[in-house]
Amino acid sequence: MTIALNKAGLSASDVTFQKAMLERDDGIMVYDIEFYNGYTEYECTINASTGTIIEYDMDMND
Repeated sequence: MTIALNKAGLSASDVTFQKAMLERDDGIMVYDIEFYNGYTEYECTINASTGTIIEYDMDMND
């Protein structure tokens, strides 16, 4: 989760975690992480073996 928070420029105390799951995606184990900061939703997929961010998305919600 630290990798996703660093990418977003936030700390754990700044966000509300919605989902943090270890799952298999195309044969690779990944962490699928979703969290909120105010009205902004962050989604991050991280390779569980290497710690490399595979996908990152940030959306503003009303």
